[in-house]
Parts: sequence; C-alpha cells; structure tokens
Amino acid sequence: MKKRFAVLKVSSTILKILGIVTAALSVLGGLITFVMSLSGGDLFSAFGFDAAGGVLAGLLGAFMIVVFGALYALMLYGFGELITLLISLEDNTLRTVKLLEEVTSEDKTE
Repeated sequence: MKKRFAVLKVSSTILKILGIVTAALSVLGGLITFVMSLSGGDLFSAFGFDAAGGVLAGLLGAFMIVVFGALYALMLYGFGELITLLISLEDNTLRTVKLLEEVTSEDKTE
C-alpha cells in the first residue's frame, strides 16, 4: 500500500518536538528569571523596582514564564497528536472500507 500523508506525519513530528523544546526552554527561562530575582533584584531595578519589589517581580515573572510556556508547549504537542490521531482515523476508515468491500464481494459470489 502506498504511504500517504508524508508531509502531515513530518509536521506532526515537528510539532511534537517543538512542544518538548518549548517546555524545556520555558522551564529554563523561568529558572534563570528566578535565580536572577534572588540575586538581589538588581536586574529589575532598571524597571523601577526597589530590591524587595524586584525579587517579587522576578518570582512572579518566573512563575508566569513557566505557566505560559507550559501551556504553549502543551498546545504544540497537542496539535501534533491531533494530526497523528486524524491520520490514524483515516487509515482505520480506509481499512474498514476495504474489509467491507471484501465481505460484500464474497457474499455476491455465493
């Protein structure tokens, strides 16, 4: 049988890989922001925060980076899985049609 939907299979794999990479980078970005906020909050003083406000802003920023990054990664991975599901659905439907054609052709010969 001819292989079908090669581009969709590749795009599904790419989306899954991008989802995993996005999750890893968001955790890394959140961790870096968390460490930088605990290093005295000097980075956030450029934005007008004092030392305590900089730490709080850094912690909140790190949390938001991880949460939104995880949601985005979940969406990317989910779209990849959706494409895989639709390809499998089409393949199973095609198999069912062929099986039904074989069964009905056997009934006509009897």
